[in-house]
Amino acid sequence: MNTPTKSYHHGNLRDALIVAAAEIIEQQGSLEFSITDAARRAGVSAAAPYRHFKDKEDLLHNVRDLAFMGLRTALVETAECSGHPSNSQDKIIAIGQTYLRFAREKSAFFGLMWEDRGNMAEIRDSIEHKMSGFYILVGVVRGYCSTLPEYGDDQESQEAMALAIATQLWALAHGIATLELNHMLDLFDRDAAAERLLATSTRALLNGLHVSTARPEKLQRPVKREASSSSGLSQQELPL
Repeated sequence: MNTPTKSYHHGNLRDALIVAAAEIIEQQGSLEFSITDAARRAGVSAAAPYRHFKDKEDLLHNVRDLAFMGLRTALVETAECSGHPSNSQDKIIAIGQTYLRFAREKSAFFGLMWEDRGNMAEIRDSIEHKMSGFYILVGVVRGYCSTLPEYGDDQESQEAMALAIATQLWALAHGIATLELNHMLDLFDRDAAAERLLATSTRALLNGLHVSTARPEKLQRPVKREASSSSGLSQQELPL
């Protein structure tokens, strides 16, 4: 049963419906609900959501924004409070394990964040600000790379190196998370475990770094963006 959330303040119906939808997903662990269910949970009429959203998909696009914000919050907490030295491999591994844990505990949201629901072009155009959590990883990798002789003194090359390594690490963590969610991680190696595989693979990647000091042409330094949501909700309001 969808218990109504606390009553919304005048003018906050849009946000109340987004939070209500996110709470339903959190409770059910799936996206199998109707926009009417969200309205009922928010304590409004079945017609009220259509003042702000075209349909359920439009509502889910805004819930997706909250999921990205929730992931960023988890990564920030790990980066700041994991207890590992800032320039260590252990800190990087802790970031990856937080990603695995988010995917496992918030599987419905994780699927919503990355699956193509008919708007992939729109997602690619706006993903950078929504994936600001990725730059938490970039920052931690930058700290680690600063201890390597290959890092050099050129800021543009430093940023390119940190971005390239962070992308490899994200691909590693995302691949492990996706295989685990689909019950395929231990398909060939029955002893495969997500956290252990991530840790050993991350160390192998970082220990084997042989990055060319030659600067690639047309390097683009990533722009760090603040997390934002088209819903206008603050991180304190996240149900994730």
